[in-house]
Amino acid sequence: MCCAGSEQRLTCTDQMMLFGKVSQQLCGIKKLPWSCDSRYFWGWLNAVFNKVDYDRIRDVGPDRAASEWLLRCGAMVRYHGQERWQMDYNHLPTGPLDKYKIQAIDATNSCIMSIGFDHMGNYPVILLIGNADDLQ
Repeated sequence: MCCAGSEQRLTCTDQMMLFGKVSQQLCGIKKLPWSCDSRYFWGWLNAVFNKVDYDRIRDVGPDRAASEWLLRCGAMVRYHGQERWQMDYNHLPTGPLDKYKIQAIDATNSCIMSIGFDHMGNYPVILLIGNADDLQ
């Protein structure tokens, strides 16, 4: 710790060591299984990102809702009439809701799960999946 007058501050290294000690103590508590198993946390987070919001689909249409879902999960989307892949959730195209129709989806290294497929409705698109073993 470094001293500034009578005030003591933790350095970054000290903070990391303190966090490590606290997390080790939490891992010893049997009532908190999630504190040691990060897979549970990431599985839960992926399920949250994949949860279908039927109100959103009704409000903005299936293409926009599906685009938001796919980009939120790390996939890329290409629309009819465009050659560029849309990768950034914050730069989704604006305009009339029926103007942008999904033509293709690249879900390589994304966290999409089958529980989110209701976003897509019942229309055909080209779906590219790398790491298909990860699809749940």
